[in-house]
Amino acid sequence: MNYRSLKQRLLRTRISLTQTLQRILDINRKRKVLSHLNEIENKTVQLEEELRILNQLAFNQASLVRKYEKDLAVTDAEFG
Repeated sequence: MNYRSLKQRLLRTRISLTQTLQRILDINRKRKVLSHLNEIENKTVQLEEELRILNQLAFNQASLVRKYEKDLAVTDAEFG
């Protein structure tokens, strides 16, 4: 991959990671409110499942960001 496409992928992945983290924070806020209101357990279970999936997604996106940053560093060293 060339430098420009790596840079674009890195930026897109960082944006996706930021959005995923924001969704995780929103779910945590909802869970906190539900725990105070003693809401239906079904909604809590649904939020837990969504949170589990988002955490795995965030982990994968963070791994990609690290990989792209490493690849960009190598590319910079080659052309630097």
